[in-house]
Amino acid sequence: MTTSGPTRTEPPVDLDDATGRRFRTFDSLIDVPAFRWYLLSMTGNWSALQMQQVVRGFLAYQLTESFVALGLVELGNSLPRVALALYGGVVADRASRRVMVQMGQGISAAIAMILATMLFTNVLRFEHLVIAAVIQGSVNSFALPARQAMIPEIVGQTRVMNAFALNVFALNTMRLVAPAIAGAIIAAIGSAWVFAVMAILNVLAVVAMFPVPAINAARRAATTGATIAAAAPVLDTHGRRASRTGTREIGDAFRYLRGQRLLMILLGLQGITAVLALPYQRLLPGFVDEVLSSSPEETAVLMGLLLTFTAVGALVGSLLIASLPNRARGRLLIASLAIFGIGLLGFALSHWFWVSAGIVLVLGVGQAGRQSLINILIQSTVADEFRGRVSSILLLEDGVDSLGIFAIAVLAAAVGPQAALGAVAVALLVLAAGLWGTRTVRLLD
Repeated sequence: MTTSGPTRTEPPVDLDDATGRRFRTFDSLIDVPAFRWYLLSMTGNWSALQMQQVVRGFLAYQLTESFVALGLVELGNSLPRVALALYGGVVADRASRRVMVQMGQGISAAIAMILATMLFTNVLRFEHLVIAAVIQGSVNSFALPARQAMIPEIVGQTRVMNAFALNVFALNTMRLVAPAIAGAIIAAIGSAWVFAVMAILNVLAVVAMFPVPAINAARRAATTGATIAAAAPVLDTHGRRASRTGTREIGDAFRYLRGQRLLMILLGLQGITAVLALPYQRLLPGFVDEVLSSSPEETAVLMGLLLTFTAVGALVGSLLIASLPNRARGRLLIASLAIFGIGLLGFALSHWFWVSAGIVLVLGVGQAGRQSLINILIQSTVADEFRGRVSSILLLEDGVDSLGIFAIAVLAAAVGPQAALGAVAVALLVLAAGLWGTRTVRLLD
């Protein structure tokens, strides 16, 4: 007996392009109810994340007036991933990914409420922001690999490109709204209320995730036909159940990657481009304060507006990718890197807010392309039994990348934010030109 749609425990049947639907932009939302709940939950989570980037950077710079302090907060958030991300991937391949995501959302709500209370009582210091960032980074080491790995098991392989593009579209929608709201709240009633709103949003995210199936490793193996180490017992020479350590399963993932040239290229490209693309947002509080603003209150508002304009461009880019067929993805990725590099160079040279606001629209288009296409290519290539661990390697790279971001923050302190971002933009353009001139583009396509 067949069913007309996906069940709570089985991914939807993959559909090919012969369905006859002319416009495929929202296929995953239309066809897969669980994906709608997933995106709703992530919307609350991402809203809180975008608000956090505004308020945490704003407070760090206002408390210290130092670009190095911005880099230290980022290091505090990212370095735990170096130690924990790979183990987070192992857990994501063993356990229910939905439950892991919900636990992360709940802890994030608690962190936000504690920081709000400290601000309301006037006891918050810079070191508290660093400690909170370390705790949040540790939580993300387990929640983020599960979040990335969930999407293919919810929507099926044929919809992966569409679903990931819609995922980035929803994220960029929050980038459109949440930073401006955070900046307005800071200017009107204070930073404490931003953390209070973040706590509420994360609680709502936990609730919205419940309708998404909680599929463990054994159920995933039965559903996908994959052979997952965590799903099947491993016996020793005496027929007893042998213990599989997290270290061994991490080693299995790296042995798998050695035979996957495309995945190795994509993981390397993600690491390099993250180092070059992320400093724009991480250094924005100091850049706006020194180049575009005349007061702390104006800095908060202008920073929120710039992130909002960036999100407008990202919405355009992610919707475009969601509408495209599964072709020429490598060329689209390289074009996205070039667009971002051109936009960042213009932003670094600008001294006028409205010119900068127009330029960041271009930055948004390039950023959406980079984020969507690298994740689409990775998740379309990796075997399901290694999906959580490969997603955790991406998270590990983010932690290592923060060392590069910290170095760029130190450079900005030495030579100024405009010169530092200009150098990053040139490096991105050189990378895009190098990729276009090699055989890598054909392999990525």
